[in-house]
Amino acid sequence: MKGVVPDSASQEQVNKIVRDFYSYWKAKYIVSSVRVPCDYKVKYDHKGRTVSEAMGYGLILTAYMAGSDPEAKRLFDGLNAFRKRFPSKINPAFMNWQIPKDEKPIRSDSATDGDLDIAFALLLAHGQWGDPRYLEEARSLIHEIGITLVRPDGSLRLGDWNEESGQTRPSDIMPTHFRAFRDATGDELWTKVERASYGVLNQLQTQSSSHSGLVPDFSIEENGGWIPAKAKFLESPHDGEFYYNACRVPWRIGWAASTLSDPRAETALKPFMAWANSNIQKPDAFLAGYRLDGSDAKGNDFDTACFIAPTGVAASALGNQAWVNGVFAYCSNKREEYFEDTISLLSLLVMTGNAWIPLEHQSGPHS
Repeated sequence: MKGVVPDSASQEQVNKIVRDFYSYWKAKYIVSSVRVPCDYKVKYDHKGRTVSEAMGYGLILTAYMAGSDPEAKRLFDGLNAFRKRFPSKINPAFMNWQIPKDEKPIRSDSATDGDLDIAFALLLAHGQWGDPRYLEEARSLIHEIGITLVRPDGSLRLGDWNEESGQTRPSDIMPTHFRAFRDATGDELWTKVERASYGVLNQLQTQSSSHSGLVPDFSIEENGGWIPAKAKFLESPHDGEFYYNACRVPWRIGWAASTLSDPRAETALKPFMAWANSNIQKPDAFLAGYRLDGSDAKGNDFDTACFIAPTGVAASALGNQAWVNGVFAYCSNKREEYFEDTISLLSLLVMTGNAWIPLEHQSGPHS
């Protein structure tokens, strides 16, 4: 791992905090299927729904925590079985993005981030437990992702429903996953996706946020370049701002910078962390959303771990020890709801050096 880990406690104490957080998270959010014994799902909200995003996160977390959780493989297999019962109506290789509490089948489509994380988790499972069936399943899913969710220019669709060109979500940019996909399949398509993804980030930062390095929840292509989407493009008035989708970008890109030592990831992180250090100064002052010029987004007057935890991953990759320690202290004691807690735990795994990448056949970045 490149960068720094929290040094305000011993590694043993740090790991115990992560284990305790996982135990809390597992007890609160992993629940049994209401229809199939031994299947599990991740509870997404108070209505008892789940989504493919949550299932991907749950699969990743149970695979990573197998060393300390004797239930991990059983939970992983139950989560994996659950998600396969709910295929997208467009490409049945993918998971239907949303499942109601009663688990009655509904005909809906996919969300790219969920299936990217599911495929990555299957590669983790193969690395963790050695069963070749996980690798076979991962390769099959990766193949379908490449066919359906990657455009000819290497950009990512929003889901299997997204037929329009020039639309993407920066938080779907997962260089760690793309590198693992190429390693597992030998398919150079993932080199192209990785290169195109960094190109999207570079254009957004250069043209729309040179001061802050912030990127928007959604981006569209206009006149050959990637720009922020307009308000209410897909989800909310904040679609062109650094909000509840884009808050994950420092985690995703920081992960690539620290575990892959990719200079392109470091280049994307540096203006963001420079802005944060100059304008926010300490992690717990980082608020819930910003415009791309660094000013406050409407209604952002509170702190939450889903925005703060990812900054710790970015700071870890760039060697900012004080910021890492501040984020670690914040996340160690903060408990919120599904999204906030999950992003916090995933970020803690990276910034403490516990999020390995399933690579067997290669080393070093490829551009």
